[in-house]
Amino acid sequence: MPASPAYSFESAQERVTATSSALSAARSGADASRSSAAAVSGLNLPIVSIDAQYFRYQKTIDIGLESVRTSVLNAVNGFLGSLPVPLPPLPPSAVNSIVPESFTAKVTENIWRPTLTVLWPLYTGGLSDATQSAAEAGARQAEAELVATSDTLTLQLVVAYFGQQVTAHTLETSRQNLARFQTHLDNALKMEAQGLLSKAQRLQMQVARDAAERQALRAQNDHETALAVLTRTLNEGRVVQPLTPLFAASAPLPPLQGFVDTGRMRSPTVARLIALREVADSGVKAAEAASLPRLYGFGSYNFNARNAVLPDPDWIVGVGLHYPIFSNVDRKQSESAARARQQQAQTSVDQARNDVETLIVRSYQGVETARRQFLLLSSNIEAAEENVRVQTLGFREGEATAAALIDAQVALSVAQTQRAAAAFEYDVSLARLLAASGQMADYGRHVAAADQRVPLP
Repeated sequence: MPASPAYSFESAQERVTATSSALSAARSGADASRSSAAAVSGLNLPIVSIDAQYFRYQKTIDIGLESVRTSVLNAVNGFLGSLPVPLPPLPPSAVNSIVPESFTAKVTENIWRPTLTVLWPLYTGGLSDATQSAAEAGARQAEAELVATSDTLTLQLVVAYFGQQVTAHTLETSRQNLARFQTHLDNALKMEAQGLLSKAQRLQMQVARDAAERQALRAQNDHETALAVLTRTLNEGRVVQPLTPLFAASAPLPPLQGFVDTGRMRSPTVARLIALREVADSGVKAAEAASLPRLYGFGSYNFNARNAVLPDPDWIVGVGLHYPIFSNVDRKQSESAARARQQQAQTSVDQARNDVETLIVRSYQGVETARRQFLLLSSNIEAAEENVRVQTLGFREGEATAAALIDAQVALSVAQTQRAAAAFEYDVSLARLLAASGQMADYGRHVAAADQRVPLP
């Protein structure tokens, strides 16, 4: 059977980063937002396009010839009147029979029309700038969401990775406790048989041993659950073996205010909401732009002007103005809605800052409390181990009661379990503190610098 895969915390973090679907989705979202921002970065530049059309057309031309009739009649009569022997003028009917009243012609032709067109937005009332700002803010929002997703995954890993060790320590302590109580019970049975111990004291030891067995069963179930959680967190197919032990530090963290100040600037939660507020700010500018005129330049050039349709120019340049007098969308209401969203976003930012600062303070205090408890429990365990040794010797010689030995053994088990729990609380509170203050990337540095360890079970 292959050995279980072993992971240090650093390698476990790399594994989660490489295999997490949530993180992959957040990366894709950030890439999409960056591309969207880049796509609209040139809104103030001209739009240049080439169009090519091949078509067949027919044009009916109707030309009135009244003026031609008059001109012909005047010319003929002038010639007749200039002869040596003048002749009488022609009547109009004579010309009318020769020159029709109008001339109608149909022109049918195939045309190839390639054109170059330029459209340049000169003034959009701020709409282009608002669109670009909104896209850039959207990219920052996606980046903040990516960081927040990464921090959340790291925090989940901390809980699963070190939580598995807490259950392992609890299981080991429970099994040791059960073994000790079984030994004590065996001794009690022998002493009872020899008349050195009362039945009541032997029953006390029996009850304590049975309670230790139940505790070991619960610890086994909890440990198996923790193993399954860690295995799934790392997307492994087999049970995972941690290599980095629970840790704590003897020295306290730097002052709280430093974490608060850093959190105000680097918290991904606040950064995401600030980006949303900037999107709302751009929405206000876009709503205002809807009531302003737009100025644009334009131009077109026909590469086949010789064969162009008669009304088509060879080239054209100009400036245009567009101003909507009436719109089927109430622009005042649109602007009012945009300002309401802006206010909502700003309120969310203010609330998020308060929530983040509260979380930083709570997590910082959690780290400090767990650190102190861990150091105190380390010294308590030494005293509890010595007390168990003394009570065991006294019980064997009949100088200590079963209750005293049971109490000493329970006190040792509790101290050992609480020490592992205090280290776990330290590790998790530290992760929450760093995540809230935007410093989760420093978690590995704290792991490496810790000077207190709980040996792997």
